[in-house]
Amino acid sequence: MFAGRYLWWMLIALAVFLFFAMSFDYVTWATVATSSCARVAGSCGPLILMMTGTIKPIGYYIASGIILVVTFARIHHIGMSWLWCFFVLILFGASAPFPLLLANVWTGQMNAEMVMENLPVAFPFLVVFCTYIGWSFEDGGGRPLGPWRWLRVAIRLSALYGAMIALAQTPAFAWMPGRLLDMPALSVLLATWQPKLETALTLGALDDRLAYLALAVFSVALAASLFGPRIEDLRARLMTPFMLKGSRR
Repeated sequence: MFAGRYLWWMLIALAVFLFFAMSFDYVTWATVATSSCARVAGSCGPLILMMTGTIKPIGYYIASGIILVVTFARIHHIGMSWLWCFFVLILFGASAPFPLLLANVWTGQMNAEMVMENLPVAFPFLVVFCTYIGWSFEDGGGRPLGPWRWLRVAIRLSALYGAMIALAQTPAFAWMPGRLLDMPALSVLLATWQPKLETALTLGALDDRLAYLALAVFSVALAASLFGPRIEDLRARLMTPFMLKGSRR
């Protein structure tokens, strides 16, 4: 999927999410008001339940599906490893409840302090990565993750840390496998190991300082990888006057 098309579909997904998160309640109200169900006591309940309990979640699923599909397609198109799809899937699963909390800001039920307290570190990781792969690599924008091996290692290690801390801090990753496989004992085992993994990753501090440090490394390394070809071209131009005549190729 080309960069422009990827950006287009991501904006479509954002628009779908914002509509169902912030405007769909008005649609529900208008539907109830025009259906004349209020004339019969209790007859509006099934309609409201269908609108808010079925159609509204479907809208969220549509937006989520668009984001995942186009992101996977973009990763494949620019030639990145399929392991990055698992990285995106883990971050998306860990940060999925957070955008729903942002919708409460619109209704005045949350303030900036409450938003920052509930911000999972997986969400900025996901935003940074999705923004990065939207770069137009097809138009001579270099290769994904940059030309330098040490830079690619820094990106992958920081991404691995972000994925592992997301696995450790998200309870859904503990109960979901056991429920899907109908193995409650597996869920109990994973739930037992999650705090131990978090303790190991945070060096016993049980806070997000190291996670945000990894996020900073991840962001800076991805940004540096975008300028790799330009730095190489600049170095070649600066070195050209000093090269011997017979050494030029």
